[in-house]
Amino acid sequence: MTHRTAAVNRLIVLVVGLLLFGVGAYAVAWDLGVPIVREWVSHYDRARVTSLPEENWWGWALAAAVVGGVLFGTVLLALDLTRRRTAPVAVPDRDSGTFVTVDLGSLANGVSSELERYPGVRQTRARAVNERGLPTLSVVVTADPTIDLADFTRTSERIAAWVAAMVGDNEVATQVLLHLDRADQPAQNSES
Repeated sequence: MTHRTAAVNRLIVLVVGLLLFGVGAYAVAWDLGVPIVREWVSHYDRARVTSLPEENWWGWALAAAVVGGVLFGTVLLALDLTRRRTAPVAVPDRDSGTFVTVDLGSLANGVSSELERYPGVRQTRARAVNERGLPTLSVVVTADPTIDLADFTRTSERIAAWVAAMVGDNEVATQVLLHLDRADQPAQNSES
């Protein structure tokens, strides 16, 4: 989900939440007998309000509300569930002077394979995503709790520097998330 989509989602949730809160507060105030709310309700034309479902346009209004709600919900879900895929980046080839296209998903898998060789690493998962508009190689590493954190961090930083050199002037971030297994958890065979 992009930053803009997240902001739109939060705005929609805020508006709907405030609307529901207001309607609920109004109903509770009426039930508790708050004088001003009782006075507002007394000004309603009850005969007009109860006859609304018998109007010719009522069925069309309900159908339009249902169709509008379904369309709005579908569009919102489509925006929320769009994959944050990264576009390939063009890297200049120094020897030929041409550009080489690099698939960031494959590059993320390469980073994952490099980190998987580190002693104590049990499992890695990699993907390339757009994180707030920035192409990001995201690698999740699951490791033994006794792993040398300082050396693993240096290795991760060295690989991130290699990625930055590889993609040239393109802005690509490398994110390594390290999860340590519990100390009492036995090592799992990665081939099974």
